[in-house]
Amino acid sequence: MYYGYGIIRANSLKIESLKLGPNQEPPCLIIEEELGMLCAEIALDSMVTATRESMGRYTEVLCQVIKHATVVPLRFGTLFDREEEIRKVLKKEKKSYLKLLTKLDNKIEVELKVWWKKESFQETMLKNKRLGRWKKALEKGEGQGYDVVEFGKAIMEVADYERKEIEKSFLTMLRPLAVEWVVKDPMDEFQAFDGVYLVERQKEEDFDQAVGVLYEKYSETMIFKYTGPWAPHHFVS
Repeated sequence: MYYGYGIIRANSLKIESLKLGPNQEPPCLIIEEELGMLCAEIALDSMVTATRESMGRYTEVLCQVIKHATVVPLRFGTLFDREEEIRKVLKKEKKSYLKLLTKLDNKIEVELKVWWKKESFQETMLKNKRLGRWKKALEKGEGQGYDVVEFGKAIMEVADYERKEIEKSFLTMLRPLAVEWVVKDPMDEFQAFDGVYLVERQKEEDFDQAVGVLYEKYSETMIFKYTGPWAPHHFVS
């Protein structure tokens, strides 16, 4: 059985050039004409589960690969029974994969996640005068239980509006430096923005600097997490 990491052009990568951790087995490369699939050969009774360790190995391999070659990453946990099955996939979808590899050449994926600090979230929401008056009334014990629920809903509506405004500001700064981008739904109530960008390698430094400008503007009220480069997971299907 084979566990797939990603698809590359045949002969575009020397496996020995990958600098993996001491406990990380190097992948094998199964080639079919112009394409190759990076795989790990695993025992038939093995199962690939989404543990921190297994995700770490998967990410480590792909992060090393993108330093040397363009890759179409496979979804974590993609398994093939036999080598012949892999060859069939590569042969059948050859044109699509070659086209996608050309699209991804010399590009990386980066992600910017931003959260409101707890205090600044409350301050931002309560700048809305209606919510400010509502909160004071609730603190005085006015209203019924359902008012608290409705107040919570109103907070979320204002948060959604504020997210849209932040999204506009961030995209105005970052969109000109990206080839493609995806804005993801927030993971929790304090998350203000989560954007993933496909960036040309020669513009990586410019993109980093643009993120730095946003950080300088918002860091007093927000927490930034800027990661990458990653394999372009969000830009393949």
